[in-house]
Amino acid sequence: MSGAQHWFIERPAVVRLLLCLWLVAGVLAISKTRQETLPNVPLDRIGVVTLLPQAAPARVEQLLCTPMENALTGIDGLTDLVSEAREGSCHLTVDVQQGYNTRAVLERVRAALETLRDLPAGAERPQVQELIVRNRVVRLLLSGDLDDLGLYRLAHRIRHELLALDAISVVDIEGLPEREIALEVPRDVLYQHRLSLADMAAALQVRTDTVPGGLLRSEDGNLLLETGRRAQQPLDYLALPLRQLQYGDTLHVGDVARLHDAFARDSMGAWLDGRPAVAIDVYRVGRQQVLDVADAVALYRQQLALPEGISVTLWQDDAAEFRERSGLLWSNGLQALVILMLVLGLALGLSLARWIALGIPVVMLGACVVLPLLGESLNTISLFAFILVLGIVVDDAIIVGESVHHQRRLGYRGREAALRGVRAVARPICYAVLTTALAFVPLLFLPGPEGALMRVVPIVAISILMLSLVESLWMLPTHLAHETERPSRLLRASDALSERFNVRLDALLAGVYRPFIRRVLRWRYVLMSAFVALLLLSAALMHTGWVNTVLFSEVASNQVVAEVVFPQGSPAHRIREELARLDSSAQRLAAEYERDTLFAHRFAEQGFRYNISNAAEPDAPHRARLSLRLAPDTALDVRRMADDWRRVHGPVRDALSVRFDASLLQTKPDIHINLYHADMATLDEMAQRLQQLLRGIEGVHEISNSLEARRDQVNLTLTDEGLQAGLTVAMLGDQVRQAVHGIVIDRLPEQDRDVPVTLRLRGADSNSLWHLRQLPVHLPGGEWAPLEVVAQLAVQDQPALIGHYDNRRHAAVTALVDSGVTSPAQVMTVLRDAMLDTLAEDYPASASAAAADWGIAGKPKAISEFLGTLGFAYLLSLIGMFFLLTVLFGTYSQPLLVMSVIPFGLVGALLGHLLLGLDMTLWSVIGVIAVSGVVINDNLVLIDEINRLTREGSPMAEAVVEAGANRFRPIMLTTATTFFGVAPLIIQDSPQAAFLVPMAVSLGFGVVFATLVTLLLVPTLLMVLDDLRRRSAKPEDDLEQAYRAGRAAAFDRQVTNPYQDEVLQAAWQAGREGR
Repeated sequence: MSGAQHWFIERPAVVRLLLCLWLVAGVLAISKTRQETLPNVPLDRIGVVTLLPQAAPARVEQLLCTPMENALTGIDGLTDLVSEAREGSCHLTVDVQQGYNTRAVLERVRAALETLRDLPAGAERPQVQELIVRNRVVRLLLSGDLDDLGLYRLAHRIRHELLALDAISVVDIEGLPEREIALEVPRDVLYQHRLSLADMAAALQVRTDTVPGGLLRSEDGNLLLETGRRAQQPLDYLALPLRQLQYGDTLHVGDVARLHDAFARDSMGAWLDGRPAVAIDVYRVGRQQVLDVADAVALYRQQLALPEGISVTLWQDDAAEFRERSGLLWSNGLQALVILMLVLGLALGLSLARWIALGIPVVMLGACVVLPLLGESLNTISLFAFILVLGIVVDDAIIVGESVHHQRRLGYRGREAALRGVRAVARPICYAVLTTALAFVPLLFLPGPEGALMRVVPIVAISILMLSLVESLWMLPTHLAHETERPSRLLRASDALSERFNVRLDALLAGVYRPFIRRVLRWRYVLMSAFVALLLLSAALMHTGWVNTVLFSEVASNQVVAEVVFPQGSPAHRIREELARLDSSAQRLAAEYERDTLFAHRFAEQGFRYNISNAAEPDAPHRARLSLRLAPDTALDVRRMADDWRRVHGPVRDALSVRFDASLLQTKPDIHINLYHADMATLDEMAQRLQQLLRGIEGVHEISNSLEARRDQVNLTLTDEGLQAGLTVAMLGDQVRQAVHGIVIDRLPEQDRDVPVTLRLRGADSNSLWHLRQLPVHLPGGEWAPLEVVAQLAVQDQPALIGHYDNRRHAAVTALVDSGVTSPAQVMTVLRDAMLDTLAEDYPASASAAAADWGIAGKPKAISEFLGTLGFAYLLSLIGMFFLLTVLFGTYSQPLLVMSVIPFGLVGALLGHLLLGLDMTLWSVIGVIAVSGVVINDNLVLIDEINRLTREGSPMAEAVVEAGANRFRPIMLTTATTFFGVAPLIIQDSPQAAFLVPMAVSLGFGVVFATLVTLLLVPTLLMVLDDLRRRSAKPEDDLEQAYRAGRAAAFDRQVTNPYQDEVLQAAWQAGREGR
């Protein structure tokens, strides 16, 4: 290594050229790196959807979900198999285990489902796809005083124009009701003409069919042939003939049916500030850049011409959020850089500090080259990672610079000072950087989307640490070796100020630190006990909830959202009524905040879809959502605002779930318990009992139960009259389904989709149970009879959703927990004591069902797996650190001593969270892991200096004191740079970056406390270790050490005999006199 350092020092031009290439590569990499607000994380999840139109959930469970689950059982790489049987469809999701290739597992799943041969008639083949996160960049809200058809056509026109732009590939329209085209026939008209819906549908399908006839090649050219004629507009259907009447007249569709062409406002709708609206969503796909997509939409908006009274509102702009968040982080980074320059300039002088500071942008840009190579992006978290290591990155440069500075104070200059300085610390620096990098390695292997979200932090940290090692050992010494001998006036003034500071620091070390540490070492066992007590106290604070642990923290958004889910089948007027109540409570909230313009816009939606991934979502007309966009420059805590809105709004009757949220990502329940039992009635009883327990716990809210969604189901059973008339179950089912849902006879092309054309009974003849009882049923003999004559009707209450988890029927009970009142761990303790631990005894096994069981799922399970993986990976990391330190020190005791102080980084982090009133999150854990690397770094340098002094003959007591004084400056400098590097983030008050603050607090406060540990506890532990060694050592070993110490002090008459024992004093004196 020393040969390479000498080679670089002798060739400054090469170093400068490499530096320029390094900077250019970093700038070019930034322009090619994907930019986004949050990382696009893989879900490692597969989705399967199978349709069986109009089938009840119980039938879907039996005929679709269970066979598909059985087909997937035993496939390697699958975990957490979840299925949901809904009306007309089975939705199945399965996670891919860590370490398996999702695409390969997807093909195995598809092949297994292709083998299914016993799917019922009418069921579609399973649709299998990998679920991926959809990256919506821009949402435009088109609103105004247009009818539904006008809004529909204008929205589709804008969509097609956006898709014509080069930067845009995917545009969706949301909030627009489905267009309904139906031919409605009164029931008495069917009687009059002796027609059935099936007869009419068969006749119309013949007249709307088209058959391609091929290509006619003629002398005048080629002609395409087609048989039949398609309807071009809805009115064309009324002119279609049905049959010939008795006197030669023709019965047309328009004679018996009325055309219904409208939009189903009962199923879906959207309103912006009270006016009808539709959302136009623009997505980023592949390697498209957020900024490019957003800029293309912005330019299009400037040129868009709209009818009078119509407006386009920019509701979401990821580019603006990215610029805002990145601007905030860049601002904090620049503030930290200025503070670092001031600290380094004061301690080392600008002549040295400027070269150390130059390494910061060099290393940062070098790390930017690594990001695109590993598929990572520039986002809020990666930018924060750069700031996180801003103070750490200069640690090794500070040690090298301080060592060169020390050589200069000893009288060496130029190349000799640089070479001697870097050689003195090169070995411990290499091991220190490697151990710090090892501390970040566990974060590379964390499971789930949360682990993928954090993966960029260790990538940035490890890249910067490795690059900083190269820069500090080879580039920095070259700069220092060839520094001009005639510095400028500013540099001379700075160096003079630094010299005065160091003189006073030396006086402080001689007059305060050395006497203090000697006094401390005399009371070493008391001090060690005090630190151990502090560690136990910190553990107690965390265990008792004084420092609340949240783990998965929320990312604050710039809007507040309320969502209400009603039972399926709830009337549309009830959904609209609740939307009006939400709007009213939002106005009361604004008045409570004493702000007239608290909200810039209010966007109400009925029947919304989440569209988080590409998974198929069923229609949801029973959902209501009101989103409040804050007015510009409204600096308020949106999460507190969501809690206040919940309080102002009050309870919602008949609702299955109510959620008030202000998170950028949808909040996941803090409590998620799956209850298992084969019997549906027992499962429902268990779920209601658990819900009741949760309602009685203070601080628990938004409690829901997957079996709460219920629907009335009418079961039809053939009577004796029906059987005698020759009816079968299939015949009866077909006629009832046709009467209730209609028959699709054609599809009319419209914009970018085909609109189904349905033949059905008039609404007034099919919208109640009474009308169903009177439904005319066509008998095999050609006669007609009311449905209530040929079938018995029984109404039963059935769940609207039946869920399975790993092939077992289950009910999911979920809830949110107010961390200011209680914690999920405390809630789970109550639930276990009151119900869960005795569940199998309360609901024992029977001949038809196994005993009841339960388990955690969702967020709690993810946290458990996350912490388990992190703990195991960190244990391996500690073993790696121990191996490196053993190689460096050549002993087992000193590595163990160094690693024993790692937990004290957690003490500093806890104290910081307690002081600032913050919750401990997973981001806090990352900060603690970073602290462990810094703690090892400082202690490694200190112990290496102690070992050097003892090798030269100094007694352990004197070596500990002198090493602490010698390394006091670099240790304090690394502490100051690390703390001040994250200080701007700790004190910033932006809600958008608040979720990252706990990581900065852990690192900043952890490093400060770790410095006390390094300068006080480590010397204490070394002296305790020396005591133990001396008690077990032979007397002649102590005499030999005392003699060597005397020989080392032979030429320094100021050193006095450090031993108290008379025999050891004599041995030391003999060594000094050379006897």
